[in-house]
Amino acid sequence: MKKIKVGWNLGNSLDCESKGISAETAWGNPKTTKKMVDDIKAKGFNAIRIPVSWTFHVDGSAKIDEAWMKRVKEVVDYAYKNDMYIILNSHHDNGYYLIGKCANDKKFLGTTSENMKKIWTQIANTFKDYNEHLIFETLNEPRNIGSPKEWMGGTAEERAAIEKLNAEILSAIRATGGNNAYRHVMMPINGANSSISLLKQAKFPKDDRVIISVHAYSPYNFAFNGSGSSDFSERDRKELERFFSDLNTNFVSKGRAVIVGECGCINKNNLEDRLEWAECFIGTARKNGIACFWWDNNSKKEQSGEETFGIYNRAAGEWSWPQVADALVSAAK
Repeated sequence: MKKIKVGWNLGNSLDCESKGISAETAWGNPKTTKKMVDDIKAKGFNAIRIPVSWTFHVDGSAKIDEAWMKRVKEVVDYAYKNDMYIILNSHHDNGYYLIGKCANDKKFLGTTSENMKKIWTQIANTFKDYNEHLIFETLNEPRNIGSPKEWMGGTAEERAAIEKLNAEILSAIRATGGNNAYRHVMMPINGANSSISLLKQAKFPKDDRVIISVHAYSPYNFAFNGSGSSDFSERDRKELERFFSDLNTNFVSKGRAVIVGECGCINKNNLEDRLEWAECFIGTARKNGIACFWWDNNSKKEQSGEETFGIYNRAAGEWSWPQVADALVSAAK
């Protein structure tokens, strides 16, 4: 955690919910290039999260398409050979493991668990020889989509199903041996929720290389809600300070690492406030021993409001919001 300064997400590319090798560009983003990753590193981000949807690229036996695996490896290598830390995950695969059904059907949970173990065994074997710069993340925001408690922590049964999947995937990764016997593995609770009370209730495997994965677009009304405030207030600052202090007290100080795998604040034509947020969020997280990864979906600079997290223009190969990027990097120091 001390070596990971600040990270950036390659969002809406390899995680597109589409089939075939062309899936990478299905949501309108250009094909990822080495230059893009080099630009991220040159700016001062020494880590990258590469979201990948796998279950759109498997057959009935959960075998991953070879061309897809090769492409994912190629993108990972852009960062790995540039001495960056990498988080490689399973993203937008909720429709494959269906937490709601897993929670109410033990047979389906067992079948799903076996399939996810098969998928992660293939991933783990492909990257078995990679060193500690590569981190695996079991699931992304696992939840019962459309349910009343989807973003409220889920039900007890849903949380138990997620804990089983996390544990089974970890066992599959460890079983491949090599560096995977020691690799750091991130895992979330329901929805990658950052609630301290829910995190304290969660059962994580007794493995000191398991990292808690949380997502925190906080404070919500400033950072995520397009109809919310465009002013980063003193109250917001105190909320973030309390949040990171609680994470440190309950987990980091007790030897359980935490990574904020997704964070960010949308554009509301409020640059100065976004810069204040960046300084506070990243700086406070770092003081508490927590690494953060900005979510970038490559939204255009002229856009504002909901989901406008883009700070790097991938097509142009230049920074849309260099000031925000600089603030994130500076705060991480």
